[in-house]
Amino acid sequence: MSGIALSRLSQERKAWRKDHPFGFVAVPTKNPDGTMNLMNWECAIPGKKGTLWEGGLYKLRMLFKDDYPSSPPKCKSQSQNTNRGAAVTLF
Repeated sequence: MSGIALSRLSQERKAWRKDHPFGFVAVPTKNPDGTMNLMNWECAIPGKKGTLWEGGLYKLRMLFKDDYPSSPPKCKSQSQNTNRGAAVTLF
């Protein structure tokens, strides 16, 4: 794994834990040995108030490559009420 990617993700995790939008979730997964896997995150986005998605919590998985932050993470929907496993494009 790239030291640059891991260093950057570690910094971003630290910043996220200090301050992030209410209701949003982003947590690195764990490896079989119990250590943190910063290259694979479980995330959740709350549905926006006043929309059809209000009250929902939409789960996704973010997979980072060794060349992060030069390339964006791959995001896959994990929610039942979306196309499960579909890729999500970030703008």
